[in-house]
Amino acid sequence: MHTLKTTVLLCCLQLCRLQAATFYVDPATGNINNSGAYDAPWSTLEEVISHKLIRSYAYSPLPYNAATSQPVLFNASAPVRSGDTIVLRSGLHGEVFLQNYINTDYITIMAEAGHTPILKKIRLQACKYWRFEGLSVSSEPYGIYLSDKLVFFESHGWQGPTSHIEIKGCDVYSTQTPWTTAGEWVSKVSDGIYIRGDSVIAVDNLLRNVDMGLTAYGDHIQAIGNRIVNFSGDGMRLLGSYILFEKNLIKNCYDVDDNHDDGIQSFTTNGIVVDNNIVRSNIILNYDDPAQPLLGPLQGIGCFDGFYNNWLVENNLIVVNHWHGITFLGANDCRIINNTVLDPTPDIQPGASWIRIDNHKDGTPSSNCVVMNNVCNSFVVDGTTGNNIVLKTYAEYANNFVDYASYDFHLLENSVLIGAADNSVAPLFDLDGTMRPQGDLADIGCYEYVYTTGIGDSPQPDQTLRLFPNPAADRLQIGDAGFDDPVEVEIFTSAGVIV
Repeated sequence: MHTLKTTVLLCCLQLCRLQAATFYVDPATGNINNSGAYDAPWSTLEEVISHKLIRSYAYSPLPYNAATSQPVLFNASAPVRSGDTIVLRSGLHGEVFLQNYINTDYITIMAEAGHTPILKKIRLQACKYWRFEGLSVSSEPYGIYLSDKLVFFESHGWQGPTSHIEIKGCDVYSTQTPWTTAGEWVSKVSDGIYIRGDSVIAVDNLLRNVDMGLTAYGDHIQAIGNRIVNFSGDGMRLLGSYILFEKNLIKNCYDVDDNHDDGIQSFTTNGIVVDNNIVRSNIILNYDDPAQPLLGPLQGIGCFDGFYNNWLVENNLIVVNHWHGITFLGANDCRIINNTVLDPTPDIQPGASWIRIDNHKDGTPSSNCVVMNNVCNSFVVDGTTGNNIVLKTYAEYANNFVDYASYDFHLLENSVLIGAADNSVAPLFDLDGTMRPQGDLADIGCYEYVYTTGIGDSPQPDQTLRLFPNPAADRLQIGDAGFDDPVEVEIFTSAGVIV
């Protein structure tokens, strides 16, 4: 009987997968009265929504009450259902406003390969299980500047919560070319991605020429591999718990108003709880062009209004011309490990940059924090410290980094940071993904120095070279032996498995 039940369940799952459908939308050739098939596409995504072609559920009764409101089916006969995909072709698709669309599985809205569909904005309110992939979001192609939120995932007091949303590989911009005056920025710019919900994933998006690049206001949010390029305000905001910010690039701050701009900022104002968060392997650059218009000081990671509990901040590269490199005012059980935090102009105010853990602004001390394996201009730490190095002159930069003037802070082979870290707290990988340690001891800062292993200028046929300990190096250089015939190189793991 157990086997029969299992077989029936598997058959049902396979049937559900077979029933998932794909629909097409093409502003150039489509018609809303078509079937939505590949060769009979609908017109625009906005019309698909307004013509009620999506079957979903909505909370009832309203206002939303977690104890009494339940999802109720609507648009029961609509063709698009949970688990389906809507493929968009090039052109203007209008704006997406979905209010109380709660799916039981992800509905994916994605660009067709080689196409550039453009949405004016995306706003989800009281929605669940939606995925957006490869879309452009901007009002500029529509001839207007919204001065609004280009992408807004919103939990709403009346309509209900928003959760389980994904946005991947989207291009979100206020304008193609950054404005050169503060007045234009203030009057025309929009926020990039604003998340006010739980269990949201934002991956590999490009946010450019925006205000407040990405805001994560909720719990269990992951922002990974996003690029925030040319921004006013804060690059990213972390306003919740169990949040991961990893491998994001934040660069080119435009100073256009009185906001104290941060690469990443967090605060506990209005009762926000910000515990158990990870900020890992991000790059924050004040600017990549000293001639950029509207240059101003950028604070690195600013956590000023605690308390912040159980944070991990590791493997970040922070190059900002401000004293706030990494600052926690009111922190418990926080760890700041293997970061490179340097002012590009350490001799010019308002720098140089520090790593600081200090009292809450009400005077309550921080507790049980660890700051180790970092390189910085200075340290002001209420907590356990060790294996940190201070570099604060251009000469010290030149002696330790490949090309600090071009923001390449990989290590030179004679850097004092090599082999100077404490292995017991060092992350397993550096910012580039290189395994630590490469030598006996890990290196200080966000980058691990990579040793190159060579086998000389005269390798012989069938010669075997063992790399030990594994991995002693992640690069193997074979000298020019002048072989007349092609050489085949085979690489095996220690278990004898060919790579």
